[in-house]
Amino acid sequence: MTFDPTRKWQMNLEDGTPLEVRSIRPEDRDLIVEAFRRLSPEARYFRFWMRVRELNPRLIKSLCTPDQKDHVAWVAMHQTRDDIPGVGGASFWRLQDEPEAAEVSFTVADEFQGRGVATLLLAVIWEHALGLGIKRFVGHVLHENIAMRAWWDALGATEQEASRHWLSTLILDESLLQDNHPGNSLRMRLAQVRAWMGGDSDPR
Repeated sequence: MTFDPTRKWQMNLEDGTPLEVRSIRPEDRDLIVEAFRRLSPEARYFRFWMRVRELNPRLIKSLCTPDQKDHVAWVAMHQTRDDIPGVGGASFWRLQDEPEAAEVSFTVADEFQGRGVATLLLAVIWEHALGLGIKRFVGHVLHENIAMRAWWDALGATEQEASRHWLSTLILDESLLQDNHPGNSLRMRLAQVRAWMGGDSDPR
């Protein structure tokens, strides 16, 4: 089934928070800058591996111009709170030397962490990636990013240790997901994304 990156999806988090999920667009530049500004120093460090105060303009341009083939980026926006620039985002870049693999990254606003945003975004980019012939995600996770490492592990990802980080690999095969809360939550979101892809604008 073809994944349409031009569509928008309205859905709720488990706590009822209403979100709109859509592909990132070039005009989102200012939203990305403001969302980054609001991140805690720890969240910035875990995402960019350095203590940065502002984003490089070239990185912002890269994030805002996905080609929907080798670079894909999605964002979750709050439906009713214009004062929140973004709830979370997820991206992947296809590996040039391994076209069936892609490096993935997530950013979730501090006040929304632990509420299922990353799981929702993972389901969206999972289905998008499968439609592009990508069969596995790889993530570079700092040793001290315990929460992200635990999440990948709970989903059934494998880990390979490097000097500063772990290289986690997640096969995009739903049958390999663990039978636990993270795995079952992802299964539920995958089913909702497929329903959305099939034409249901509100598959809650």
